[in-house]
Amino acid sequence: MKHKGMDMMKRMTVVTMLVGIAVVGGAAWAADGWLGGLFGGKKETPAAPVAQVAAAPAETDNALDIMPTDRVLGSMMAPVTMIEYASMTCSHCADFTTKTMPEVKKNWVDTGKVKYVLRDLAWDNLAVGMAKVARCAPAEQYYPLVDALFANQMNIVTNNDPLKEIKRVAATFGMDDAKVEACVKDADLHAQVEASKKTAMEVLGIRGTPSTFINGVKVDGFASYDEVKQVLEAQYAATQAK
Repeated sequence: MKHKGMDMMKRMTVVTMLVGIAVVGGAAWAADGWLGGLFGGKKETPAAPVAQVAAAPAETDNALDIMPTDRVLGSMMAPVTMIEYASMTCSHCADFTTKTMPEVKKNWVDTGKVKYVLRDLAWDNLAVGMAKVARCAPAEQYYPLVDALFANQMNIVTNNDPLKEIKRVAATFGMDDAKVEACVKDADLHAQVEASKKTAMEVLGIRGTPSTFINGVKVDGFASYDEVKQVLEAQYAATQAK
């Protein structure tokens, strides 16, 4: 079943009440502990980056072209571009990241056939906050931190003190408490995350996450590796035929 921003709304309503997020000057922030408790249980060891994060070119009018704000995983010369719109609190997005993407990275990104971009389509304030913290990480640590956030998603969305746990996980990536707090309050990052959502919904017409585009071919909702592989193979073959 596709995520329409509703499969976690009841839980997120409770979390948001506990979190007490306010928006001031365009920046999402909160009272003490708004993101505390995100990562309960055993401390996670971040995975090593799968590939270098490449620099992005100048702005373009095509929403599916690489943008300056994109974190690109893989070679910029890869013939196939895979762009995923996801929300950090979307359970189907977490499944896609933990179950499908490892094989995509191993077989397609690492081999130079695909470049991958994750973009934010945050359905709620908690997802906005998590996205901002991830985007505060150094470029080469962005995807490992995203993987850690998704791997611990259930603990995050059900915990009474999300910020404390976000800080703990972020610390394993070299981000201290003050850095995380600054990221949460960063108005520019807030505007970037909101702009990504606006593009997704108003330009690309996305209504559910994950939504993935493979050289422009849309894959709706969670898809297994075998399903994604079929699209990747077809699009890669098309590029080689040209």
